[in-house]
Amino acid sequence: MATILISRGSMAGGQEVAECLQRQGGMKCLTRENLVAAINAHGEAAAKVISAIPRAVRAYQEFSDLRRPYKILMRLAMMEFFCGESAAYLGYSGHLLLPNFPQCLRVRLLAPETYRVQRTMELRGLSERDAQEYIEQADGERLTWCRFMYGKDLRDPSQYDLCINLAKAHVDDVCSIVLHASRQKAFQATPQSEREAADFLLSTKVLAELVLDKETAQLELGAQAKDGAIMIEGPYLDDAALKHVIEKASGVSGVTSVEYQPGYGPVGDFGA
Repeated sequence: MATILISRGSMAGGQEVAECLQRQGGMKCLTRENLVAAINAHGEAAAKVISAIPRAVRAYQEFSDLRRPYKILMRLAMMEFFCGESAAYLGYSGHLLLPNFPQCLRVRLLAPETYRVQRTMELRGLSERDAQEYIEQADGERLTWCRFMYGKDLRDPSQYDLCINLAKAHVDDVCSIVLHASRQKAFQATPQSEREAADFLLSTKVLAELVLDKETAQLELGAQAKDGAIMIEGPYLDDAALKHVIEKASGVSGVTSVEYQPGYGPVGDFGA
C-alpha cells in the first residue's frame, strides 16, 4: 500500500502527474474536492465549517475559530480515503495534514515559470502578462493560507522526502520516479506502522466527534489513541462538561476506554 502526498504550485503539472500515476501505478488520486465531499457527508455542522473557511481568510478571528475543526475534518477525510488503498493526494498543503502519519511519501513538484505561464495561457486564455499575474497572485494566496493554517512555508524543502523539477524531467519520468520511491522499504507499511495508523485514525475520529458537537466544539482538546484506549487532554472541566466529553468520545466506534487528563493543552498537533 502506497500513500503519496504531492504538493505543487499553481499550474505546475500536478494534473498531468496525477493522470500518469493512475495509468502507470493504478493509483487512486484524490483532490481537495474529494475531501470536501466526504466532509459534507458528516452533516450540516461539518458542511458549515468547510463553506465558511474560504471567507474567513480575510477575517482573522473567524479564521482562527475555524482553523482547528477544518484541519481535523480534512485530516479525517484524507485518512479514511487512504486506509487500505494505494492513493495519492494532489494539493498544496496535504502533506501538512498528516504530519505523523507513517510511511507517507511527501513530494514537491517544481516547474519553471515559462512552463507555468504557458500552461496558464493555454488553459485560461490569458495573455502572457495576465498569466504571470495570475500565478503570482495564486502562489501568494497559497503561501499565506499555509502560514495561517499550519505555520509553515510551502517552499521549505525540508518538509518533503522528494522534490522534482519538471524543467528537465518529462511527466512520465516524474511519475516513474515517484512510483519507484514509493516502493522503497522506508515507505512501505509494517505491522507497527499499521497499528500507528489505526491509532492515529481513531484519535482523529474522536476529535472530529468533539468539534462537531456544539457543547464541545470550542474546547481546546487533544486526543491520543492506543489499541482502542483514548487519552483526552484539555482544560479543567466541571462535572457535567467532563461527563459529556467522555460520553461523546466513548460513542466513537472502536473506542474501548476513555480517560481525561485536565490542565494540559493538546500535545503536538491536536495530541495525535
